[in-house]
Amino acid sequence: MNGNKPILTEDTIRAMEDMSFFIHAQIFDDLLIVAQKETNCFVLKTSDGLIVIDAIWPAEQAFQAIIQAIRSSGWDPGALKKLVLTHGHVDHTGCGKWLVQHYQVDTYLSKRDDIFWERHPAKPDRPETWKDYEITHYVQDGDTISLGNKTIYVYGTPGHTPGCLSYIFPVEENRKIHMAALWGGTTPPHDPKQVVRYLKSLDYFMSEAKRHKVDVALSNHTAMDNGIQRILYSKSRLNYQPNVYIIGQEGFQNYCQVFRTLSYEILEK
Repeated sequence: MNGNKPILTEDTIRAMEDMSFFIHAQIFDDLLIVAQKETNCFVLKTSDGLIVIDAIWPAEQAFQAIIQAIRSSGWDPGALKKLVLTHGHVDHTGCGKWLVQHYQVDTYLSKRDDIFWERHPAKPDRPETWKDYEITHYVQDGDTISLGNKTIYVYGTPGHTPGCLSYIFPVEENRKIHMAALWGGTTPPHDPKQVVRYLKSLDYFMSEAKRHKVDVALSNHTAMDNGIQRILYSKSRLNYQPNVYIIGQEGFQNYCQVFRTLSYEILEK
């Protein structure tokens, strides 16, 4: 980070395939984060089972890391019920094949990105990255995904991919409810026309976040928010210390300006 925006390089991209390192932390009473060097996912605990949000990379090591993190938190992997995806890039559809095979989870993605995932694989020369499981539920802007006492609000935010989705949902700490938001397509696209679309989606999502009083910022890439450092802090945080994921409503709006800054840089080229 340089104070205003994250530093993204070719090494950042390459690190998304590095399965040599995993870390996890329970960042809320009902939310677990699992990360490798550059990509992470979340596990949301509900009164009727667990929801995985995104699935890192299509490697069995990523699947095992998620399952081990769930067990380490004292939760039961057998309670896995749903896999909710933000978009159709392989570093997010990830290890879903194993979640489906071992736990028969229901899967959620936009129809547009299900098609995009199949027709435009990020690594067309590598079969292990191709679409390898079915989406059982198509979701779109305005839908909700519910399980037990939790409801995830779905927002269509195209730009990063044609059918990218972003999510808002409640999390709890010490019996207090906070609203968390996950901007699905982290970085803007390279095509200026799509950047304009991305910015419109960002404005829309920021407006919905304000309406829901979002005060928790989540990212599915560690480079965007000092992710590894935040996880390390959370692993050893004492009860009296602040939760670094709770940044307040104004803080969340300010956090979103990072994506605007990255977009303007592309438009100015």
